[in-house]
Amino acid sequence: EDRLRKRFLMCSGSPGRDGHLPPTGVKGDKGDTGVAGQPGANGQKGDQGEQGICECTDGADGANGAPGEKGSKGDKGDSGAQGIQGPIGLKGAQGNMGLMGPPGPCSPAIQSAFSACINQSFPAANWPVPFPDILTNEQRHFDPNMGMYTAPVNGTYVFSFHLATNQKPLKVGLFRNFYPVARVTEASSLATASHTVVLHLSSRDQVWLQVKDSLTNGMFTDSESKSTFSGYLLYPDSYTKVSFIFFKLCG
Repeated sequence: EDRLRKRFLMCSGSPGRDGHLPPTGVKGDKGDTGVAGQPGANGQKGDQGEQGICECTDGADGANGAPGEKGSKGDKGDSGAQGIQGPIGLKGAQGNMGLMGPPGPCSPAIQSAFSACINQSFPAANWPVPFPDILTNEQRHFDPNMGMYTAPVNGTYVFSFHLATNQKPLKVGLFRNFYPVARVTEASSLATASHTVVLHLSSRDQVWLQVKDSLTNGMFTDSESKSTFSGYLLYPDSYTKVSFIFFKLCG
């Protein structure tokens, strides 16, 4: 400071008599920059301020954006042309025969059944009784106009008849190849003569019913009564015989 004061005094003139300042002196050169002092120590950490109040609210969800435009279809790759079919290979050698399996169940190669009714009362005596009203005769082994059943195979068969009677007694027989095998007599009017037999027949054997004579021909039918004749194959003699006969008849 003393140095500056002296320098100021040297540059300043003394005031004149009339009180006017002397002319300004020439400006001195700029002094050298002083040496920088040491930095001061860090001040103490201030107290934490109060926590601010949050008054924020969740914003509304924005609307979905519009879907993007469909991309253009890519180019289809070139497919190779179909090759020419190769020649057929040689036939392979025949394999060994496999083991024989267990025998399957044996079932009858043929079925046979019928059931029929007369269509008029008091049929002719000493002649096979016709039964033209067919109830069942799928295999057509029964001739309804002749009243005869023909056995298709060797086997065991069941035959039955239920005959209404009226006005006269009835004597009727079941015949096989012109020989009676069963006979029934019903002397009462408005009754039923019934019988069932089991027969063993050979292929082509024929069975029918036959009334003895006109005096004992009370076989009857009307809207309230029916006279029926029925039969069916119970079982054939054996599978081998049935198969042979069936293929012989149908072949």
